[in-house]
Amino acid sequence: MKYTSNMFESIKEALNKKSSTSSEAFKDFMKLEIGKTYLVRLVPNLKNSSATIFHYYNHIWNSTLTQELISVFCPTSYKERCPIDEYRSKIYKQYDGQQEHPEIKKIKPIKRNENWLVNVFVVNDPTNPENEGKVKILRMGKQLFNIINDAIQGDDAKDFGERIFDMSDEGCNLRIKVEKNDGGFPTYVKSRFMPKSSLDLEESTDTIYSSIKQLDNIFEHKSYDEIQKLLNVHFLGQTENSKPQSFTEDEEEFSNVISKPKPSKPAAQDDEEESSTEDRINDILKDLTDI
Repeated sequence: MKYTSNMFESIKEALNKKSSTSSEAFKDFMKLEIGKTYLVRLVPNLKNSSATIFHYYNHIWNSTLTQELISVFCPTSYKERCPIDEYRSKIYKQYDGQQEHPEIKKIKPIKRNENWLVNVFVVNDPTNPENEGKVKILRMGKQLFNIINDAIQGDDAKDFGERIFDMSDEGCNLRIKVEKNDGGFPTYVKSRFMPKSSLDLEESTDTIYSSIKQLDNIFEHKSYDEIQKLLNVHFLGQTENSKPQSFTEDEEEFSNVISKPKPSKPAAQDDEEESSTEDRINDILKDLTDI
């Protein structure tokens, strides 16, 4: 099977649709660190090109019961109801315009984050050089996604377009430059696609295409009632014997990582909130490297 222009159109169309986590899956995530530059080539899903980039939402907050970091995959990613979204919406609607109201202040720590996943062939990884020549998962927030989206259907589409998914000599690598912003969090705004270049491949492109991860199967899809229970116990403080997640032996290691206390940070501006969350999650992924 070969990468074609029709597949690129399917990828572009999917981007325009609004749309228990395994630690093994997180091992496939690239770990990006401030002060380093990475080079990757985006890998399309040839069997289902519309699933090349996975768009999702999740909620993150510190449990009021255990102080652990709670991360919940949001069902709105699949156009289903989410009790956390409904609770937040109810509070903001009830106290509209009253930003200093105690209920508004109480709800603010529960974040709703928007992210995307894409398979990448790693050309250069200064954090984990052993990833080079392999297919890994790139998790990205709005900054990186906007750069990719501009190359697909924005201002840079004429220069790049379908070539950003092309594994041949006509393809273009994405250079990910991670810097520190004024708030001390990672920023990716200087990342960009490079001119076309060949890849030093030890395997066939067919082998690379078959090595991609199924991005929509990575996160545990909890039921409405399960998420409501997490909200009741770990945010609203209702007394009930409950744990944030159930883990296998390998996943318990990930639980231990995310429950490590994080140092307090100064309040960030709205444009830094994404970077703050990225920083925390990247710390988690970094700790998973040797699991």
